[in-house]
Amino acid sequence: MRGILTLLALLATSAAVAADVETLRAEGNAAATAGDAGKAIELFTELVAEAPDDGAGHYQLGSLLMDNGGDLGTAATHFERAAELGFQPVGAAHRLSRIYAREGRSSDALAQLEFMAANGFGIPSLVEGEQDYAGIADDARFVAALEKINAARFPCQADDRHHAFDFWIGKWDVSSGGQAAGTNNIQPILGHCAIFEQWESATGGLGKSFNYYDPGYDHWRQIWISDSGTIIEFTGKARDGGIFYTAETVNPADGAVTHHKFEFTQNGDGSVRQFWATSTDDKATWNTIWDGHYQLQAEQ
Repeated sequence: MRGILTLLALLATSAAVAADVETLRAEGNAAATAGDAGKAIELFTELVAEAPDDGAGHYQLGSLLMDNGGDLGTAATHFERAAELGFQPVGAAHRLSRIYAREGRSSDALAQLEFMAANGFGIPSLVEGEQDYAGIADDARFVAALEKINAARFPCQADDRHHAFDFWIGKWDVSSGGQAAGTNNIQPILGHCAIFEQWESATGGLGKSFNYYDPGYDHWRQIWISDSGTIIEFTGKARDGGIFYTAETVNPADGAVTHHKFEFTQNGDGSVRQFWATSTDDKATWNTIWDGHYQLQAEQ
């Protein structure tokens, strides 16, 4: 019976401590929001004394100290403890890297940056140009870590497979059979995850397409839509320095199926050939419907 009473007393004490900690957290956050950093630091210092294994409390206290002119060594101790407890270890590494860099602990700062890069930190704006890193920004380890951080933020930009269609990027004058056919503006968008086409024919017709590499299927896709109502979804491969698409469309009026070959190849002079052929007899024969020549426009 005495053992049960002791256990109940311990549980009651633990619950009271937890309630106190949450009260301190709420009051500390309220003080920080109100701009009273001194009071917030006082409350979070009390919180971590009551609950030394509270990772969130250590992280918040470290942030308050760092951002409000507090002792950087003490702030670092709290970030280190937060990381040990598994609370936002990558965020703690970011804070620690800045503190160590400020203190001239270059090797320690670089190690934290490398940890961030290895664990998917993807906010390059918090690293590139940050004044705290001025003393290490030219270090090869810093440059390599920043490259990984940029790759985490912009994975398509860092992956060569997404660049196989870069030869089509530019502003072009387009002709077919020696006759002017229109203009086309091709630009990478969304961190190079897509290549956006804006076509205008010589007669005023408009069309747009999105071209993108799909790593799940290891092929390229194009979705083309024109103002005349034409919609075609192509899939294809990057090979031999070009992009080779195919598609299948159905005529809604009679259900007739048309197969498409749509090919982009780069010429030796930097111009591009766009070739399009269709088949209405299940690929037995093919008819060329477009053979276009792309020439880069002269820069204005």
